[in-house]
Amino acid sequence: MRMKWLSLIFFAAFSSSSPGFAAEKDTKPVAKAEKDYKICTVGGYYSGTDDKFLSGLATHMAQKRNILHDPICGALWRNAYKIGATVTKTGAIHDQAEEIAVKEATEFSRKVYEAVGKDIVF
Repeated sequence: MRMKWLSLIFFAAFSSSSPGFAAEKDTKPVAKAEKDYKICTVGGYYSGTDDKFLSGLATHMAQKRNILHDPICGALWRNAYKIGATVTKTGAIHDQAEEIAVKEATEFSRKVYEAVGKDIVF
């Protein structure tokens, strides 16, 4: 129970978006934790779903940002891995932490596929 509570705190702290950041974009940079650690949740989630393409891309991005071996990133990755495996197995979202991880993973996937498919004429 303690680990689940800690996971929820990490997800809330590093995964939620704040409307203040968007409005103050020109005057204040986006907080480092907000910008960097989302990729850890996404990578862990897709590792848990066994999606090698998206988890590999997230791994690459985390490595480029020098956070792949960061303890916070590791904790987020492990928790999101469990969520990805659970959601894949059950097909259901059970709590807020799972909902946040799925939302971030879905947004990442959408952005990746939009970028990849942007210039494809078929």
